[in-house]
Amino acid sequence: MDILRKKNHDIIHFPEHPSIEINYSNTNAYTKCRSYDAKAMNQGFVWHQIVVQHNGKICGSDGKRDILDALFEAVNNEEIYPIAYRRGPKEDCFLVRQCQSALDKLFAQKLRLRLPNGHSISILVQLNVADFHQGQISPITQITKALSQLYNSMERYNGEDGILNLSQFGRNPNFADVVVNLGNSGVLERICNLIYSNDEKFRNVNGILMKNNGIKTLAPLKQFTGVEFAILDLRDNKLRSPERITRELLPLQADELMLAGNPVINTNKFPDCLSPVLKNFKRIDGIPSENYSKDYSPLNKNGDKDSEGYRVDWSNRSDINNFEYSNDWHAVMFDKGEHQFLVRQCFDQIKHLVEYCNLEIGIPRIVQQAGTENSDLLPEVEMDSKLVYYLLMNISPFKTGQVSPLECIDKALNRRYNAVDRVLNLSNFQDTEGLQNIVINLNSINILSRILMQASKKFASSVVELRLAHNKIVFANIPKVLVLMGNLRAIDLGNNWIHHLKDVNELSVFKLKCLRLDGNPLCSKYSFAGEYIEAVKEIFQDLENLDNVEITTKGNLSSQKNYLCDVAGYDLTQEFVTRYFKTFECVKDRAKLKDVYHDNAMLTLTCNYLSANSTQKTRARIGVYSAVSRNILKMRDLARAYATVHYGREEIMATILSLPDVSFDMLTFTTDTTIHNDRLTAITINGVYLDQAKDHAVDTDVVMAFSRTFLLTPVKHFLGPLNKGTSYKIINDQLNILNPTAAQTKIAFKYFTNDKIADDENETSLTTKESMLAMLQELTHLKSVWCTRCLEDAGWDLQKALEVFIALCKNDEISDTAFM
Repeated sequence: MDILRKKNHDIIHFPEHPSIEINYSNTNAYTKCRSYDAKAMNQGFVWHQIVVQHNGKICGSDGKRDILDALFEAVNNEEIYPIAYRRGPKEDCFLVRQCQSALDKLFAQKLRLRLPNGHSISILVQLNVADFHQGQISPITQITKALSQLYNSMERYNGEDGILNLSQFGRNPNFADVVVNLGNSGVLERICNLIYSNDEKFRNVNGILMKNNGIKTLAPLKQFTGVEFAILDLRDNKLRSPERITRELLPLQADELMLAGNPVINTNKFPDCLSPVLKNFKRIDGIPSENYSKDYSPLNKNGDKDSEGYRVDWSNRSDINNFEYSNDWHAVMFDKGEHQFLVRQCFDQIKHLVEYCNLEIGIPRIVQQAGTENSDLLPEVEMDSKLVYYLLMNISPFKTGQVSPLECIDKALNRRYNAVDRVLNLSNFQDTEGLQNIVINLNSINILSRILMQASKKFASSVVELRLAHNKIVFANIPKVLVLMGNLRAIDLGNNWIHHLKDVNELSVFKLKCLRLDGNPLCSKYSFAGEYIEAVKEIFQDLENLDNVEITTKGNLSSQKNYLCDVAGYDLTQEFVTRYFKTFECVKDRAKLKDVYHDNAMLTLTCNYLSANSTQKTRARIGVYSAVSRNILKMRDLARAYATVHYGREEIMATILSLPDVSFDMLTFTTDTTIHNDRLTAITINGVYLDQAKDHAVDTDVVMAFSRTFLLTPVKHFLGPLNKGTSYKIINDQLNILNPTAAQTKIAFKYFTNDKIADDENETSLTTKESMLAMLQELTHLKSVWCTRCLEDAGWDLQKALEVFIALCKNDEISDTAFM
């Protein structure tokens, strides 16, 4: 969709449909009112436009979704299809047609939308903005086209053929320019009617998948009364009311009903509320309907537990070999069956439990060794009692849709990968969403290796940092499973159970720059920090950062000199400090700083620099600062206290342009961001600089120290490619010039001169990268790891990244699994 703007006209071009020409001169516009001229509706032969006046309060990738959610909530399930949705910094707009009932609901609410966060925004309704012509885009035509394509590609699912897949129906490629929301019951009813009324196609439909569509009510599915489906998949929707879902399921029938992932699952009345409809379904979420309850597992079927499945205990343990190729669920039973857990597809481990462990587990008991009262002897662990268990093999067949550990782990890895920062964060991995019903013990080297091998194959060289903290890891010499992560430069193994450096030394093959080991027992082996650093550096010779602290060239930990009250202010602080001071250095460039200051900004400067051995020329140079300085305690005429407050952009620029050329040593900078909120940011910088002599033959550069505090306020929001950027201006600037300390003098300009500072003027900021990544993902529907690859190959140029994507598609180098 492209838009051509003219005076009082917008022409919206569609790739497969005639354009829509919007003429604003003859429209009837309404806002903050409850009535309108019904004649302007013109019986559906015209287009109307809705303008959402958010005034920049809604931004980001979720902004459009929040607005549409509010719209569909306001129309109270009346049928409406937003078309040609356009985002803007202060207004979003879209076209609609043939939706008088929905517009009536909007006018009834005085043309206001209530957002999910509780705030409300106004909308402007423009009636009759364009004539409708034959062949222009039609929501019903697009839905019919999408359904026709899905009829021709019906799937096989859970062993059943003829399954119509409407999962995430709103993302169908036919809806690129129209919003189709099945969460709107009017839209869902229209789709159900189109499906049911197509006799030729519907007779071949054996089941319907409607997963992840935001469905809130099943009332429109009454169209299928009397139809016996093999599968009806309603997972991951927004069904909330136990009473309502029971009432709406009464006319429906299916061999298998799927409801997992709906909020109703977590209510106290569920699943007891389903009692009246259990007869309509043979299975619900893979469980026989007659056994469906909150506490159900394959272990608590009717009858004696031991009669279900094949019992393997000490008396017949050799029978375990009969189940080597079984795909069913098995149970490990303790205390006569009072405690148990389920397993499958792990025959080698089960055989180990039977043949090596002898179907019993030793229970540890800590015993204090005999000795004197002040003895340093450590307690011992004895295994003098055992816990016996037995197995129930093949207690239940595995069915598609049931918990699959490998699938859950794969989804968990996706959730834990940050494609922008290229960080795979597996810290506290067990707490990841989706792993609540699976025990993931990374304390086991086999399980740790299995998961990291899966991650290595999945993300390959895109991972730069791997975090594995808080996982009870005891051994991490696993470089072979990480071999595909060729760009790995940082690993976090903090707060685990690693006792010796030899248990991590093989990771040195990655030439790590950053390593975190604090919180492990191995740290207590060293009495001094230097001893600990030396031992680690002996193995990891390229290390620059240990336990989140930089290592100096002498092998010591550097002191922490910067403070950030809120990590959200990191990008602003880094960008502002670097750009401002590099621009300030040369008087010729300083004029560029004019736009950085607010019209009502203030600048005050104090100069307390003293030099006993200064020459006349040096004193004259210091006098330049003193002329505009505001040292009140030294002023004989307090009237100067007012004159030396430099107010307004013009006066500030005149003052800083009068100061000489300088050269900052940015390695000496300490930066403290003490305030960062939506109204104000306070940044204080301390450091040293050279006041440069104009003629080095007769004069020398002077090393000076400074302390400078800036107060910045945001003036514009929603800038940049995805309206995520914010523009700031300085409202207060306090500069204090003084003598450098002995420590500052010692290190000033020791490591580099100013011309060696890398110019990151053209470096793409993290915020811009996030925006590009989100935009490319929206355009291509690629998973984040593939979007990152395209952008990196294109040097973070969005246009070139799209060209890379097109080239990969033409060469069939992108598999179907790369798409969301």
